[in-house]
Amino acid sequence: MGCEQVAGSPGGVVHAGSREFLAGGGLPAAGAFLEFGAVRPFPADAERLFVLGETDYCTPFAAVGNLVLLDGVTGEVFLDNGGPRRDPLASDLTALAGLVREVEAVAEAARRPEALDGRRGPAVVAEVMARAERRMREVDPALFAGDATPPAHWDTALLVHALGWGALPGGPDGPAYEVGPELVAELAALTDEADGPGQVHRFRREHLPAALVHEPTRRLLTEVGLPLGGAMFGVCEEPLVTMGEAYPEYFDGEEERPYQRDFIALGDWPTDLTIALDGATGRLELPDWYDDGQPEAYLNRDLSALLYALWTYERLRAEWERWDYGRSHDTWAVFDPQSLLSTVVDRLVEAVDPEAFGSPGCSWRLLAEDGHMGGMLG
Repeated sequence: MGCEQVAGSPGGVVHAGSREFLAGGGLPAAGAFLEFGAVRPFPADAERLFVLGETDYCTPFAAVGNLVLLDGVTGEVFLDNGGPRRDPLASDLTALAGLVREVEAVAEAARRPEALDGRRGPAVVAEVMARAERRMREVDPALFAGDATPPAHWDTALLVHALGWGALPGGPDGPAYEVGPELVAELAALTDEADGPGQVHRFRREHLPAALVHEPTRRLLTEVGLPLGGAMFGVCEEPLVTMGEAYPEYFDGEEERPYQRDFIALGDWPTDLTIALDGATGRLELPDWYDDGQPEAYLNRDLSALLYALWTYERLRAEWERWDYGRSHDTWAVFDPQSLLSTVVDRLVEAVDPEAFGSPGCSWRLLAEDGHMGGMLG
């Protein structure tokens, strides 16, 4: 993160600590889903309040993010949406910069394979979040003093960055990601529509079709397993068979993607499609059963990428639902966690497998941009 150099503070800032902080280098240009710029007076209270920047996410129908305001008298920092009430964001500018650094450090460390000795998975996500929150409490103990009401913005921003600890990228000859049993078990629990304990199905090697020679996929199916009961992804029954065997009516010589006849029918996908697994490469595709060219064939690089993308999506969806029905407005005056979540979900899922969002006809992109469904989290 670069620093926004501020030569001096506006004359109306009388808080000594704030004046010293701004004169000494100022805030980073961006971080923790906040964007900062040159400090300027806030028109509604130009004698006391100053705009430091804004959130990089917007509430529905808003053109810009909520403002980050500095109280020039007390040094406190708030989120403001132009209304009569505000949400505390930091006790002072030093604390604000420290909180941004802690949240960004979580994301930066996740990108280093050697961090935490390479451990990844849901338990590590929880561990990383707990450690970061302890440090954040030390950075700004006054902000985190009330256990009943969590500070606005920070917990949600921390969760979003912590999801990078879900799985490590695989090696050149391995899967896209080193997805572990714990991640699949949590995915099963998140997606179980019956609201009961999530179940995972592990396949028996003798029931895998001979055409499945991609060893990383074979290991994932037999040693890690697949989640059952999800709305996005439904697993085909054992033993797995080819697409041609499972759906002969679609392979009568007129199909648009005839090579998928020998792919393996792996599971159900939205819009009544079936995921076709290339047994040689592990690549996942979708058929063109409606003869319109959409979705495009590519779904995900392999099964590990699909599972990590689904887990990322489902963790964000669970957090979205936690604040559904306006519950966030009972907690904060300004901050809307669903706005942050809906802003980041597409890019987080895309980061798992960029090719899955590579063109307008890709299924993941179609799901994300489906206005009738309200996007991926709507």
